[in-house]
Amino acid sequence: MTDTLRILIIDDDDVDRMTVRRAIKSSGINAEMEEAPNGKTGLRLLQEQTFSCAFLDYLLPDSDGLSVLRAARAAGVGTPIVMLTGHGDERLAVEMMQAGANDYLPKGKITPESLSHSLRHAMRLHQAEQDRLAAERRLQDSNRRITDILESISDAFFAVSNDWRVTYINKEAEHLLHALRNDVLDQNLLERLPHLAPWFHEALLKAMNQKTPHTAEGFDEQSGLWLEAHSYPGNDGVSVYFRDISERKRTEERLSFLANYDALTGLPNRILLKDRLAQALARLPWQNRVLGVLFCDLDRFKLVNDTLGHNVGDHLLKEMARRMKLCTRSGDTVARLGGDEFVILLTDMARTEDIGTITQKIIDSLGQPLHLEGQEVFVTASVGISLYPTDSTDPDSLLKQADVAMYRAKELGKNGYQFYSPKMDAKHAQRLSLESALRHAMVREEFRVYYQPLVDLSSGRIVGAEALIRWQHPELGMISPMDFLPLAEETGLIIPIGNWVLHTACAQARAWAESGHPEIKMAVNLSNRQYRQDNLLGVVQRALETSGLAPEWLELELTEEIVMRNMKHSESLLADIRAMGVALAIDDFGTGYSSLGHLRRFPIQTVKIDRSFIIDLPGNADAAAITEAIIAMAHKLKLEVVAEGVETEAQRAFLQEQGCDIMQGYLFSPPVAAEKWDTLWLKQTAV
Repeated sequence: MTDTLRILIIDDDDVDRMTVRRAIKSSGINAEMEEAPNGKTGLRLLQEQTFSCAFLDYLLPDSDGLSVLRAARAAGVGTPIVMLTGHGDERLAVEMMQAGANDYLPKGKITPESLSHSLRHAMRLHQAEQDRLAAERRLQDSNRRITDILESISDAFFAVSNDWRVTYINKEAEHLLHALRNDVLDQNLLERLPHLAPWFHEALLKAMNQKTPHTAEGFDEQSGLWLEAHSYPGNDGVSVYFRDISERKRTEERLSFLANYDALTGLPNRILLKDRLAQALARLPWQNRVLGVLFCDLDRFKLVNDTLGHNVGDHLLKEMARRMKLCTRSGDTVARLGGDEFVILLTDMARTEDIGTITQKIIDSLGQPLHLEGQEVFVTASVGISLYPTDSTDPDSLLKQADVAMYRAKELGKNGYQFYSPKMDAKHAQRLSLESALRHAMVREEFRVYYQPLVDLSSGRIVGAEALIRWQHPELGMISPMDFLPLAEETGLIIPIGNWVLHTACAQARAWAESGHPEIKMAVNLSNRQYRQDNLLGVVQRALETSGLAPEWLELELTEEIVMRNMKHSESLLADIRAMGVALAIDDFGTGYSSLGHLRRFPIQTVKIDRSFIIDLPGNADAAAITEAIIAMAHKLKLEVVAEGVETEAQRAFLQEQGCDIMQGYLFSPPVAAEKWDTLWLKQTAV
């Protein structure tokens, strides 16, 4: 493609549009790109302007991609359209293609190569369709040019008289019918080509006898191709054009596969799993047998995925899927629900004890080491089991009960299995109750912000404070952040909660300064969801303006994983935050998958060494070496170093000897309420 292509991207997600733009640029395609954030705008642009191709997202804020697609085709828009689908949307792609889409592309698989292939494929299909339509128009407009036209189209074409004699055949028809023109012209088609596929033969007979147009498709065994035939009767006989639709058939078969199977592992997905479970339950009452539903979750998958990368994580998932299948029988089902969650149906079981035996066999197999990227990796599994008919006769209930039992297995130490018990529902209900209480805690003003001092190791002076949230429940008392923050992150409540902490901490820092205390830096953690919210810059700006705190006295802390997850996005966003004058720190450094070299790309001022390295100082040689190396490298990059979790004088002395700048931990003070800080101002002089 040497000419400049005009490409329209219809997607409401900024990141997804950026991903498509980057892939187009990286593929080497010379393109001018225009964007539409919703279906209404996209449809208007398609009707008013000419584009070489359009990429259309199925999920839009004002409509769905299928509605936009149909409206565009109904309005006569002929632009090639590639449908962008998310996880679980593949089963809709067949319907989209039937509605006029030229191709589809899963968002999770967008690469320069896949996008270039999809773009070219869509434009080829579009061009072929345009050729066919143009040929039909030319046939209607001018009989004088019919021969030239038929020879130029990409479709095969031939005509037969009422007595079945071939009156015309083009080059493409020669190829697909495996017959030379001179051998079949004026010959009886049925006698000359007895190998015609039955479906094709039947289509010709219907068109000839019923005198109505007829369309049919089928597989031609001689050529090994799928063909689509359109037969048009006339006064003198029948005209037929047909095309190779093998590629379309392969696409439909692939989409049908993706609608029922997991693309990565090839295992049945949730849809097919529930269908098989329902079928198995329908048979069991007549067989007097037991069925086991095993809900399996890999215990350490996230650590491997974050440390070694997603490619290694994908290899691990495929290997785990292979091991599960080896441990089960041909009549059982191993399905992947998504992520590292699998469900196994053990059908036609004589005894419950046999289900436990097979489950342990699966756990033992998954726990065997495997080698990935030159490293020996260990992954264990936690499995929950529900039984038919003991626990339930309903498919959804059995899946839910197995899920509940799996969480109980994790609570008991992981790497094991638990049979479902009704008592487990109480634990599940407790979690739902906690979630409900969490949703009301903000309104009821149950949250508190505690502050832990950051102390300069050389002077012993307090130079900062980290804001840490606490939940004072009126009945349950003080609830640990470890219990409610993961739930807040999962439900999205972390965004309003985190924004409240930011505003509260900024106001407290300003209040301390106004009361006569030295100004100190206030450190506030950002969670993954907070970091990804669209208006983060506005939230930070409002917190500073409302509190009156100068930007240089605010520091935002992020983990390595959050920053490294989308490096391009992080480069832009962190640069904007730094331009406001706000400081940036990497929290829990050493536990993620980045390095100080990677962090040089971002405007970071501080790294905080994770407490897991500090706790073993100074006696553990490995921890000491790692800590020393982090401090030295950080200082070479002109970064400030904070040591978290300092609890002993020996740790403080070691860190001071290595030149660490700041310590934080129980040696000086645990996190305390704001009103107790007056005692800390006095205590700093004694350090």
